[in-house]
Amino acid sequence: MSQQNKNYYEVLGVTPTAAIEQIRAAYRDKVRIIHPDSAVVASPTASLQMAEVVRAWSTLSDSVLKRAYDEELFGVHGRVDPDREDDDLESILFPPTPIVRGHFPKSLIGWILAIGIAGVLVLNVLSDPIAPAKPDGLLQSGSCVVVDANKLAVEVGCEVDHYGVVRQLIGFDMTCPSDTEAIRDRQGMGQACVVPSQ
Repeated sequence: MSQQNKNYYEVLGVTPTAAIEQIRAAYRDKVRIIHPDSAVVASPTASLQMAEVVRAWSTLSDSVLKRAYDEELFGVHGRVDPDREDDDLESILFPPTPIVRGHFPKSLIGWILAIGIAGVLVLNVLSDPIAPAKPDGLLQSGSCVVVDANKLAVEVGCEVDHYGVVRQLIGFDMTCPSDTEAIRDRQGMGQACVVPSQ
């Protein structure tokens, strides 16, 4: 059989069921023997033989190219040529691919949550308590107030005794809700609707 009529397996001298390591070893042996610069064999067709060996290696070392080549060589979709001696060649060349279902990483998410909660608790223990904001003299919703001698609302810290808490600020021409008491703002900004402390 001439070199041109050989399939790539025959060119490298391996079987169709050979592992990639066997194909690689056969390729290296062939290259050592027929390389045009090699002193082992000085053949006028060495360059052509070398090109054929390289083509065979390029195809058989790439799994996608090898599968396509095998389908072409042995028949459409891996059907084995009836003249082949290997009856189970199809199952060897194209083994069924098992379907593996992915699973949700519940334990990983549980560990991440546990570490996150532990981190928050540790930071809470190690951090300083938040100091209450000092009064800035401007009334706003949530400000604690006392009423001075002129019956004006003055902001104070909520940690001291206070008259009440501002629910909202309104204009002078507006009326506070019935469950609050209208006290004029010391800054002259309007009226503070104060919920009296009990």
